[in-house]
Amino acid sequence: MKTIVLTGGPCAGKTTALSRIVEEFTQRGFAVFTLPEAPTLFNQAGVNFLTSDKRLFIEEEKALLDFQMQMEAHFQRIAIADGREALVVCDRGTMDIAAYMPHEVWQAILDETKMNPVELRDKRYDAVIHMCTAAKGAEKYYTLANNTSRTETPEQACAIDDKLIDAWTGHPHLRVIGNDTDFDGKMERVIAEIDAVMGITAPIETERNFCVDMA
Repeated sequence: MKTIVLTGGPCAGKTTALSRIVEEFTQRGFAVFTLPEAPTLFNQAGVNFLTSDKRLFIEEEKALLDFQMQMEAHFQRIAIADGREALVVCDRGTMDIAAYMPHEVWQAILDETKMNPVELRDKRYDAVIHMCTAAKGAEKYYTLANNTSRTETPEQACAIDDKLIDAWTGHPHLRVIGNDTDFDGKMERVIAEIDAVMGITAPIETERNFCVDMA
Protein backbone atom coordinates (compact mmCIF):
# COMPACT_ATOMS: atom_id res chain seq x y z
CA MET A 1 0.00 0.00 0.00
CA LYS A 2 1.17 3.49 -0.88
CA THR A 3 -0.28 6.76 0.37
CA ILE A 4 0.07 9.82 -1.82
CA VAL A 5 -0.93 13.46 -1.38
CA LEU A 6 -2.20 15.33 -4.43
CA THR A 7 -1.96 19.04 -3.78
CA GLY A 8 -1.58 22.33 -5.61
CA GLY A 9 -2.83 25.87 -5.94
CA PRO A 10 -6.25 26.89 -7.23
CA CYS A 11 -7.16 25.71 -10.74
CA ALA A 12 -4.29 23.22 -10.93
CA GLY A 13 -6.29 20.31 -12.36
CA LYS A 14 -6.53 18.20 -9.20
CA THR A 15 -10.12 17.11 -9.79
CA THR A 16 -9.33 15.88 -13.29
CA ALA A 17 -6.14 14.22 -12.07
CA LEU A 18 -8.01 12.34 -9.33
CA SER A 19 -10.48 10.95 -11.88
CA ARG A 20 -7.61 9.96 -14.16
CA ILE A 21 -5.76 8.24 -11.31
CA VAL A 22 -8.83 6.22 -10.31
CA GLU A 23 -9.48 5.16 -13.90
CA GLU A 24 -5.87 4.34 -14.71
CA PHE A 25 -4.96 2.33 -11.63
CA THR A 26 -8.31 0.60 -11.24
CA GLN A 27 -7.91 -0.73 -14.78
CA ARG A 28 -4.52 -2.07 -13.77
CA GLY A 29 -6.05 -4.03 -10.90
CA PHE A 30 -5.14 -1.81 -7.97
CA ALA A 31 -7.49 -1.01 -5.11
CA VAL A 32 -7.73 2.78 -5.32
CA PHE A 33 -9.09 4.93 -2.50
CA THR A 34 -9.43 8.70 -2.90
CA LEU A 35 -9.93 10.77 0.23
CA PRO A 36 -12.01 13.96 -0.14
CA GLU A 37 -10.66 17.41 0.59
CA ALA A 38 -11.27 17.80 4.33
CA PRO A 39 -11.54 21.63 4.42
CA THR A 40 -14.32 21.46 1.82
CA LEU A 41 -16.23 18.98 4.00
CA PHE A 42 -15.84 21.32 6.98
CA ASN A 43 -17.04 24.31 4.95
CA GLN A 44 -20.06 22.38 3.74
CA ALA A 45 -20.83 21.43 7.34
CA GLY A 46 -20.95 25.09 8.37
CA VAL A 47 -17.45 25.68 9.74
CA ASN A 48 -16.37 29.28 9.18
CA PHE A 49 -12.61 29.40 8.67
CA LEU A 50 -12.85 33.18 8.13
CA THR A 51 -13.89 33.86 11.71
CA SER A 52 -12.18 36.74 13.47
CA ASP A 53 -12.21 34.75 16.72
CA LYS A 54 -8.62 33.51 16.94
CA ARG A 55 -9.35 30.88 19.62
CA LEU A 56 -12.26 29.50 17.58
CA PHE A 57 -10.07 29.45 14.46
CA ILE A 58 -7.35 27.46 16.22
CA GLU A 59 -9.91 24.95 17.51
CA GLU A 60 -11.34 24.59 13.99
CA GLU A 61 -7.89 23.98 12.55
CA LYS A 62 -6.96 21.51 15.28
CA ALA A 63 -10.17 19.61 14.54
CA LEU A 64 -9.38 19.71 10.82
CA LEU A 65 -5.89 18.33 11.39
CA ASP A 66 -7.20 15.53 13.59
CA PHE A 67 -9.96 14.72 11.09
CA GLN A 68 -7.41 14.54 8.25
CA MET A 69 -5.18 12.12 10.14
CA GLN A 70 -8.08 9.95 11.32
CA MET A 71 -9.53 9.79 7.81
CA GLU A 72 -6.20 8.68 6.40
CA ALA A 73 -5.80 6.02 9.11
CA HIS A 74 -9.27 4.56 8.49
CA PHE A 75 -8.81 4.31 4.74
CA GLN A 76 -5.33 2.85 5.12
CA ARG A 77 -6.80 0.07 7.28
CA ILE A 78 -9.45 -0.59 4.64
CA ALA A 79 -6.78 -0.63 1.92
CA ILE A 80 -4.72 -3.20 3.84
CA ALA A 81 -7.79 -5.34 4.48
CA ASP A 82 -8.69 -5.29 0.78
CA GLY A 83 -5.81 -7.62 0.03
CA ARG A 84 -4.92 -6.16 -3.35
CA GLU A 85 -2.03 -3.83 -4.01
CA ALA A 86 -3.55 -0.53 -2.93
CA LEU A 87 -3.18 3.17 -3.59
CA VAL A 88 -4.57 5.75 -1.15
CA VAL A 89 -4.72 9.23 -2.68
CA CYS A 90 -5.38 12.18 -0.37
CA ASP A 91 -6.90 15.31 -1.88
CA ARG A 92 -4.56 17.53 0.14
CA GLY A 93 -2.77 16.43 3.30
CA THR A 94 -1.71 17.58 6.74
CA MET A 95 0.75 20.26 5.63
CA ASP A 96 -1.75 21.96 3.33
CA ILE A 97 -3.35 23.32 6.49
CA ALA A 98 -0.16 25.24 7.33
CA ALA A 99 -0.26 27.13 4.02
CA TYR A 100 -3.54 28.84 4.85
CA MET A 101 -2.59 30.57 8.08
CA PRO A 102 0.16 32.75 9.58
CA HIS A 103 3.22 30.86 10.77
CA GLU A 104 2.68 31.80 14.41
CA VAL A 105 -0.84 30.36 14.38
CA TRP A 106 0.43 27.13 12.83
CA GLN A 107 3.14 26.95 15.48
CA ALA A 108 0.52 27.41 18.19
CA ILE A 109 -1.41 24.46 16.76
CA LEU A 110 1.74 22.33 16.70
CA ASP A 111 2.50 23.28 20.30
CA GLU A 112 -1.01 22.46 21.51
CA THR A 113 -1.18 19.15 19.65
CA LYS A 114 2.45 18.24 20.51
CA MET A 115 3.24 17.50 16.88
CA ASN A 116 6.08 18.59 14.64
CA PRO A 117 6.40 19.20 10.89
CA VAL A 118 8.66 16.21 10.31
CA GLU A 119 6.02 13.81 11.63
CA LEU A 120 3.22 15.52 9.73
CA ARG A 121 5.13 15.95 6.47
CA ASP A 122 7.83 13.34 5.99
CA LYS A 123 6.59 10.24 7.81
CA ARG A 124 2.96 10.01 6.73
CA TYR A 125 3.09 9.87 2.94
CA ASP A 126 5.08 7.96 0.36
CA ALA A 127 4.93 10.90 -2.05
CA VAL A 128 3.58 14.40 -2.44
CA ILE A 129 2.59 15.49 -5.94
CA HIS A 130 2.12 19.23 -6.26
CA MET A 131 0.29 20.43 -9.37
CA CYS A 132 1.00 24.10 -10.02
CA THR A 133 -1.89 26.47 -10.49
CA ALA A 134 -2.74 27.41 -14.07
CA ALA A 135 -1.98 30.99 -12.99
CA LYS A 136 1.69 29.98 -13.27
CA GLY A 137 2.51 29.56 -16.93
CA ALA A 138 -0.96 28.72 -18.25
CA GLU A 139 -2.71 31.96 -17.38
CA LYS A 140 -5.28 31.81 -20.16
CA TYR A 141 -6.71 28.65 -18.60
CA TYR A 142 -7.07 30.09 -15.11
CA THR A 143 -10.76 30.35 -14.31
CA LEU A 144 -13.18 30.66 -11.41
CA ALA A 145 -16.08 29.26 -13.43
CA ASN A 146 -15.62 25.58 -12.59
CA ASN A 147 -15.51 26.00 -8.81
CA THR A 148 -18.06 28.19 -7.03
CA SER A 149 -15.93 28.34 -3.86
CA ARG A 150 -12.85 29.62 -5.73
CA THR A 151 -12.40 33.37 -5.36
CA GLU A 152 -8.65 33.90 -5.76
CA THR A 153 -7.20 36.26 -8.32
CA PRO A 154 -4.33 34.85 -10.42
CA GLU A 155 -1.88 36.69 -8.17
CA GLN A 156 -3.45 35.22 -5.04
CA ALA A 157 -3.46 31.77 -6.63
CA CYS A 158 0.28 32.02 -7.29
CA ALA A 159 0.92 33.11 -3.71
CA ILE A 160 -1.06 30.16 -2.32
CA ASP A 161 0.76 27.82 -4.70
CA ASP A 162 4.12 29.05 -3.40
CA LYS A 163 3.03 28.64 0.23
CA LEU A 164 1.93 25.07 -0.43
CA ILE A 165 5.28 24.21 -2.00
CA ASP A 166 7.07 25.78 0.99
CA ALA A 167 4.90 23.80 3.42
CA TRP A 168 5.79 20.49 1.76
CA THR A 169 9.45 21.26 1.02
CA GLY A 170 11.56 18.73 2.87
CA HIS A 171 9.48 15.70 1.97
CA PRO A 172 11.84 13.20 0.33
CA HIS A 173 9.49 12.56 -2.58
CA LEU A 174 7.97 15.97 -3.31
CA ARG A 175 7.39 16.39 -7.04
CA VAL A 176 6.29 19.74 -8.45
CA ILE A 177 4.51 19.47 -11.78
CA GLY A 178 4.35 22.74 -13.67
CA ASN A 179 2.58 23.90 -16.78
CA ASP A 180 5.45 23.59 -19.23
CA THR A 181 3.48 21.00 -21.23
CA ASP A 182 -0.13 20.92 -22.36
CA PHE A 183 -2.76 19.66 -19.92
CA ASP A 184 -2.64 16.08 -21.22
CA GLY A 185 1.10 16.13 -20.66
CA LYS A 186 0.54 17.38 -17.13
CA MET A 187 -1.79 14.44 -16.45
CA GLU A 188 0.72 11.99 -17.91
CA ARG A 189 3.41 13.34 -15.60
CA VAL A 190 1.13 12.83 -12.58
CA ILE A 191 0.57 9.20 -13.60
CA ALA A 192 4.29 8.72 -14.25
CA GLU A 193 5.17 9.99 -10.77
CA ILE A 194 2.70 7.58 -9.17
CA ASP A 195 4.11 4.77 -11.31
CA ALA A 196 7.53 5.55 -9.87
CA VAL A 197 6.19 5.46 -6.29
CA MET A 198 4.40 2.18 -6.95
CA GLY A 199 7.55 0.69 -8.48
CA ILE A 200 6.02 0.39 -11.92
CA THR A 201 8.52 0.72 -14.74
CA ALA A 202 7.52 2.33 -18.01
CA PRO A 203 6.81 -0.16 -20.80
CA ILE A 204 9.77 -0.76 -23.08
CA GLU A 205 9.03 -0.26 -26.74
CA THR A 206 9.71 -3.35 -28.82
CA GLU A 207 12.60 -2.90 -31.19
CA ARG A 208 12.16 -4.61 -34.55
CA ASN A 209 14.91 -5.30 -37.07
CA PHE A 210 14.01 -5.85 -40.71
CA CYS A 211 16.09 -7.66 -43.27
CA VAL A 212 15.60 -6.11 -46.69
CA ASP A 213 16.27 -8.24 -49.73
CA MET A 214 17.97 -5.92 -52.23
CA ALA A 215 18.01 -8.54 -55.01
